Amino acid sequence: MNKVTVVAIVVILALLGGLIAWSSISNQQPPVDFSEYDTAKLIKGDDKNGGIDDHVRGNTDDPKVIVVEYADLQCPGCAATMPRIHMLFEKYGDRVAFVYRNFPITGHQNARAAAAAAESAGFQGKYWEMVETIYANRAEWISEVGDKRTQVFVDLFKDIAPEGDVDKFRSDMSNPNIEKKVNFDYNIGRNVDKVDATPAFYVNGKVVDIKEAEDANGLADLVENDIKAALKEAGLSTDPVLEVTE
Repeated sequence: MNKVTVVAIVVILALLGGLIAWSSISNQQPPVDFSEYDTAKLIKGDDKNGGIDDHVRGNTDDPKVIVVEYADLQCPGCAATMPRIHMLFEKYGDRVAFVYRNFPITGHQNARAAAAAAESAGFQGKYWEMVETIYANRAEWISEVGDKRTQVFVDLFKDIAPEGDVDKFRSDMSNPNIEKKVNFDYNIGRNVDKVDATPAFYVNGKVVDIKEAEDANGLADLVENDIKAALKEAGLSTDPVLEVTE
């Protein structure tokens, strides 16, 4: 058997191996039909998203204005924008629902683990606190792997939930329903709302054009402008609940 024949056989076997692996992944994660979902509305938990509702702050009682953010917890831009979005929540949370959906970008090696940690904390009522502390402590976990990475998230959870169940938190990080939720958020963002970068914001289903934003403050200003326009269209007051010092 000459070298050319050997090389050809190796290539064919590699291709077949790749095909088998791709088929296995496809069978484990079948395509989801998103036609029943309105991404501009609050999405309730079901079999496709692991039974986990949208994470929402603010007005959840039939809100007329809904702000959806697709974000990656390893994304520096998302981390920089989060405090300003929190200010908008404080200003308009009585009239606006603020939704946070997972969009872990390929290439951010720890983004999915971070999303799982936030969702796991959410099982104990600490979702938003975990999101904020994960952003605030990015330097501690973005380069870690395996058990060391898990331990960082466990320590962060202990900080925000001193009375929390640490063993449950650790176990829930690998809960298959959390994986479903993260995949669902990502795929509905990519396939329905055509998200291709983070953070991405939608106000009542309309994408916020961030091209003119030079920094996190500028992006938050654009989101606020769209919030005010949507409130006005809905016949609601555009005055903030309180003036927040920025």
